[in-house]
Amino acid sequence: MGSPRSQGLMSSGEVTSSNSTAEDRAALGIVQAAHSCRETRMPRAGRIITSLLLFCCLIAALCGTVSADEGDYAPLWELGANDAVSSVAVTQDGSTIAACAGSTVYLLDRQGDVLWKTAVGSRVQDVGISPEGSRIGVAADKLYLFDREGNLLWAEKTTFIYRSVALSSNGMYVATGCDNGAVYIFDRNKKQLWDYDMGTDSYGIAISENGRRIAIGCDDQGVYLLNSREGESWSYGTGKCVEGIALTLDGRFVAAGSLDRCVYLSTGEGEHLWKYPTENAVLSTALTNEANRVFAASGRTIYVLDRAGAELQKIGLNGRAESVAVTPDGSFLVVGGGEGDRSIRLFTDDAALIGNQEPIEAELDEVEPLNQTASEATVNPSSPDDSTDTVAETNARARAEEVPITTRVLGWVENIVSLLFEPQEGFLA
Repeated sequence: MGSPRSQGLMSSGEVTSSNSTAEDRAALGIVQAAHSCRETRMPRAGRIITSLLLFCCLIAALCGTVSADEGDYAPLWELGANDAVSSVAVTQDGSTIAACAGSTVYLLDRQGDVLWKTAVGSRVQDVGISPEGSRIGVAADKLYLFDREGNLLWAEKTTFIYRSVALSSNGMYVATGCDNGAVYIFDRNKKQLWDYDMGTDSYGIAISENGRRIAIGCDDQGVYLLNSREGESWSYGTGKCVEGIALTLDGRFVAAGSLDRCVYLSTGEGEHLWKYPTENAVLSTALTNEANRVFAASGRTIYVLDRAGAELQKIGLNGRAESVAVTPDGSFLVVGGGEGDRSIRLFTDDAALIGNQEPIEAELDEVEPLNQTASEATVNPSSPDDSTDTVAETNARARAEEVPITTRVLGWVENIVSLLFEPQEGFLA
């Protein structure tokens, strides 16, 4: 069952900045400080009290800095890969991580142990994992669905390449984008429930936990949101191809990353909240619950932003930041590195975990899989004519020029009633 998308994109609007009084407050502070430093004669007791007060203020300032830094992400472990880690995904509780490098798919636990690995017929474009971790989807020359033990449940082949994949709760719905311009929805038993002609390649896809909303980033510079009950709900244009897309589990917030060097945040209802400029093309994005934290992989940096679009942290890598995923509560952050930094890393902002161990470093292919049977089960490759190597495409991504530093924009967020539909047998209402 197909349906054409509406013609044309919403124009990319400029975000209206709310007026900040930070500079006024800073100027007032300087004036007050100048007055406080006037040379006046005072009793010795008064000078001692003043010194103590200044000392207390200094301690308070230092403590404030420490408490702010305590929320930063720090690495728990790092595993080197033999190729760019083009996609990563993580379960809701952070216990299981899916990743891909080249034509190999890996499933790891929170400690960095490889549960299983398997090779498919061509370079893997994307991996997805259901929120609870029971199903793993792989987009490559075919669309593959594995269970947690590494057993191949099914594979769907077309004459095109699957570029993106995302799974709803328990893998009940598998959403995928193909380079024939179409988006498909399958159920966990491989039955095709829906197809939608986007008219353009989709490079990123995300689905809500109940499967009712699908966010898509496309080659035509557009960000789209599809609703299973209505078709296309809304869309807007960026400046260039959109490769990074993320959706909160309840479908209330959408984050997009574009090759135009900007991160965008919108509500599930289509209200554009803000865009944040980065120094390089944005290849991947991730979101926590309520969009309290927004993550973007750009250049050699992972940007950590808050819901208002203010920068909280910048995590530097040795090479290109290729992919990023985060648990809904923000406890665990997974980062995949590209050229110059071929690795997968697990970060946390949990001070107890950070203090309990030193970061572990190892080579991904040197870690012996716990499930030997699954790791040896290589999926039969398709013929060379049916597969496409995207190394040249990846290396051809233009490094974006540095953009001027602009004023951080404070977006306002409405409280939207969450969609709490339970998954149904039929995808369409």
